[in-house]
This record gives sequence, C-alpha cells and structure tokens, in this order.
Amino acid sequence: MTVAQFKPGTVNVEKMAQEVLRRLLEKNGGGEPKPVPMNGTRQVQVPIGISVRHLHLCQEHLEILFGKGHQLGVYHELYQKGYFAANEQVMVVGHKRCLEKVRVLGPTRPFSQVELAQSEAIALGLKLPVCTDGAEPNTQPVTLVGPQGVITLPGGEGGGAFLARRHIHLSDVTAADWGVKAGDTVKLRIDGPRPVTFDDILVRVKAGWRTEVHLDTDEGNACLIRTGQMGTIIL
Repeated sequence: MTVAQFKPGTVNVEKMAQEVLRRLLEKNGGGEPKPVPMNGTRQVQVPIGISVRHLHLCQEHLEILFGKGHQLGVYHELYQKGYFAANEQVMVVGHKRCLEKVRVLGPTRPFSQVELAQSEAIALGLKLPVCTDGAEPNTQPVTLVGPQGVITLPGGEGGGAFLARRHIHLSDVTAADWGVKAGDTVKLRIDGPRPVTFDDILVRVKAGWRTEVHLDTDEGNACLIRTGQMGTIIL
C-alpha cells in the first residue's frame, strides 16, 4: 500500500486498517491465528474492530425509507467477506434529540435493528439494554427517518435499538481449533497506556468468518484502541 493510493482529504481510516489486515492475512497464507500455551493458559493475538453506530434494515423497511424497489449501494467492503457499509444513511430519532447520517450496513436482514454506544443512547434520551441482536425481547422502540419515509421499530421481536454485546467472530474451523463454540465467552486483554481485560467476549461462529473482535466506540475509547489494532484472547 503506497501513499499515492490515497488522495489527501479522502483517507478512510477504518477502510485502510481493514485493508492492512487483509494483506497481512494474505501474506501469512490466509491462515487464522493459532493459540499458544502461555502462563497456564492458551493465548492468541486477534485483530479488533471498533463498531461505530450503525443499523441493519430488512427489505421492507429499506423500501419505506428509500423508495420502492431500492437496493443498498456499496460504500465500502467490511472486514468480513460479503458484508459492507452501504451508501445509505438515515436519521435516528430519540426522546431528546436525533443522530443524523447513521450508516446502514448490508446486506439486508430478516429484521431491522439499530446499534448504538451508551454515550449515544444517553444523548438521545434512550435507555437501551445490552443485547446480541435486535430481535431480543428487551430491545427498545426507535424511529428512523429516510429520504422517502419514516418508520418506528417497535422493539422486541419486531426489531429495535440496543447496545451491542462485545463479541468475537470465528469460523467453524477456527472455533473447533480453539475448542470453543457459539455462545461461549472468552477473555480479551488489551495492552497499552490504558490496559484492560474484558471477561465476557461472546463467541459467535459462522462458516467462512474471519477472526475479529468487535467492541463499540465507548469500549474502544476507554482503552485507547482503534480498528486494526491487536488484542489477546485468553482461553
């Protein structure tokens, strides 16, 4: 990657970090990180992605917000194959104020959901639970405004807003190699000027996934870590 590939004023830091990680994987033969014995545990270095506020939409809601037959456009590819940040953005409306230009992630999903950090929820006047996905019973109602329409997610099984539980993406092959399964939790240690250990990183497993931990912006800011930096999973 050369400086010439990025024009001044157009650098997308997250996209650049993801590209660096992708090239490092290719350099290492595309292999996933392997745990090594250390201090009576097994430890493995993993990349971290800081998940900024975003939402996922079902096709029905996408068409209400952006027009009949609308399809998501690709703004840039994400670290996980087949996933992307879309061109489309909406306004998220809370009780106190709203957040403009909240980006949609693709592809579309069976239900819609909004994922925020706690500091953003407080600013909006929303009291949100920590959840794994937006169809859990305690997710909260939230209103979305697009260029062509408005929808209010009802919360619960109908989709809603929540604080995303910190988690790690693993392929089925990597999970088996590590000796973990979907629903397990592992520890994540982050070194640096504000070292911290998170005890409850949820394991999520899907064939073809690349190994990556997801933290939200509040968690990343608390320990001064950004997308593309590394942490240590302790098994």
